[in-house]
Amino acid sequence: MKTADPNAGREHGPLHRLSAGQGPLLILAAAALLVLGALEATRSLPADPLYPTKLAAAQRMQLATRALREERLVRGIPIEPEIDPNATGLIGPEYTAITTTLGYLPAKRTSTNPNMAGVLVAMLDRAGAKPGDCAAVGFSGSFPALNIAVLCALQAMELRPAMVSSVGASSYGANDPRFTWLDMEQILNERGLSPWRSDAVSPGGVASIPTFFGDEGIREMQAAIARSGLPALDEQGDETLQTDVARRMALYETVCGGRPAVFINVGGSLPALGNCPQAHALPTGLLPPDIRSAAPGCGVIFRMAAAGVPVIHLLNIRKIARDYGLPVDPAHLPAVPDGRVMSQGGYSRTAALIGLAVLGMLGSLVKSRNK
Repeated sequence: MKTADPNAGREHGPLHRLSAGQGPLLILAAAALLVLGALEATRSLPADPLYPTKLAAAQRMQLATRALREERLVRGIPIEPEIDPNATGLIGPEYTAITTTLGYLPAKRTSTNPNMAGVLVAMLDRAGAKPGDCAAVGFSGSFPALNIAVLCALQAMELRPAMVSSVGASSYGANDPRFTWLDMEQILNERGLSPWRSDAVSPGGVASIPTFFGDEGIREMQAAIARSGLPALDEQGDETLQTDVARRMALYETVCGGRPAVFINVGGSLPALGNCPQAHALPTGLLPPDIRSAAPGCGVIFRMAAAGVPVIHLLNIRKIARDYGLPVDPAHLPAVPDGRVMSQGGYSRTAALIGLAVLGMLGSLVKSRNK
């Protein structure tokens, strides 16, 4: 006579439903969680030797942004919450007389993150820049926030710049004729937030200057240059491109006292890119050393690369943000520090090796048990 199974008709619990091979797997998973916890507990601070420099640059950019916002309001230039919800004061109108091209608003707002200065520190370090080196810089009115990030990174890294700035700006950049990039640069200098002014300025634009801007735009740009008191470059777009490129190369070498240690280009100015076909296929960030072209019409970027100068090209801002762990078009302006690029922590190598060894041993036991 068969004995009745006391568990018959009952629903087995989770532990009863485990197969013989699942128990060790659960133990292995639990061990992995314990290893992860141990790594977090032994995380060392700071692990990134660049962290103090990144932090100093980002904090300075934060101060610079506040100063420019205050000055903008003092001058009676309102901040439009529809296009600048974080009230940075670094976002201009969609169109004015000195607007060069269409700009992408989310990219402009992404660039206002003060942690962008930390990104520039990381790029300059990868480019091999050292304290005391000279950096050639091409600033564009299209991205005033990136210009500020560059200035703050240069100061934090104790570099000295040779700078050329353009007045014209794409949509949502420094394209308000009352508050151009030259005005912003001067404010930062006067308030002690940047020790430098541009060595020369140009109108900007991407074609024949008189045809592109018209009389009003030319008058506004001339007024901005006059206010700055800086030397002006007589550039006429396509008509004088190669002469303009050669003049800029000579200016950078003269100010630096020789070949620059790095070239930083902000935006898509004609002298920087040129009008050769290769200019439209440039990547962004720190460019690989093989970005070279002997084709006619290429700009300063290609001339610098050909001379063996590392080039940092700041244009596709959303990609740069994603590459360095910063938010794209943030709903709220990030604090400092924020983002992967500003992470200061690191994991203990000893703890990591021990954890891997433990997991390896457990994995071997599970494998042998299941044979």
